[in-house]
Amino acid sequence: MGELLALLTALLYSGAVILYKRAVGVISPFGLNLFKNTVALICLGLTAILARQTDIGAISTEHMLLIVASGVLGIGVSDTLFLMTLKRLGASRTAVVDCLYSPSVILFSFLTVGETLEPVAVLGGALIIGSVLLSAQRGFGVPISRRDFWVGCGLGALAMATVAYAIVMLKPILNSYPLILMNALRMASGLAMLWVCVPFHPERRRVYAELRPNDAWPWMILGAFLGSYLSIMTWLAGFKYSQAGVVALLNQTSTVMVVVMAAIFLGEPMTRVKVLAVVMAFLGTVVVFY
Repeated sequence: MGELLALLTALLYSGAVILYKRAVGVISPFGLNLFKNTVALICLGLTAILARQTDIGAISTEHMLLIVASGVLGIGVSDTLFLMTLKRLGASRTAVVDCLYSPSVILFSFLTVGETLEPVAVLGGALIIGSVLLSAQRGFGVPISRRDFWVGCGLGALAMATVAYAIVMLKPILNSYPLILMNALRMASGLAMLWVCVPFHPERRRVYAELRPNDAWPWMILGAFLGSYLSIMTWLAGFKYSQAGVVALLNQTSTVMVVVMAAIFLGEPMTRVKVLAVVMAFLGTVVVFY
């Protein structure tokens, strides 16, 4: 059950990335993040009510601050950076950069909670970084400017680092409270940060306009349901019913799925360089979790 749920998570996440790529062509990353997290919070809130996981008062003040900080960093900041990366790099290159998530989790676990950092993890990280650099080649597919590539990679690395740290900081209390409730609170915190920022956004009129019904709404709503709601539920269930290392590794198969889906649904070319980069990235993840 756990392994099947982990693969389902990768499939749902990959589908959401393709949908987000369609939407981000006409909607700003900030506006899309605001919209999709609003939809996801409604779904998570209803699920928490149905599951009777609503006892917020049982959470201590210290732990509530951790949950809020994790939501602001991992959802408000990281998701926006990820969508900015997706807009610049395209789905395939973003999938490769996404593999920096695994080394980031291990690095922050080593620095903050004292988990062992095996030397072989360095090799895995090198393979992943090498695959990212390989994706800069013209043979990777659709060419992009060097500025967009490096800015996109920088934003993607920050996105993976922030979401990894946001997860690691919650690790000591993950087993203390219902997971659906924690996810709803994290989503609410990240969404609140985004709404607070809207009045100060330099393109706030555009952001407000993007929240009205438009041609991108079908992609945005479906992407939010798959990527910000369902995949979170299956991700948590996968970790519950199987070993964490196995689940994390199966989750990373999304790298391959995104590239294949991008070729089918977005018309991104499948080249030898692209296949090599994806294989290197996936092997790097395997080595990291070895």
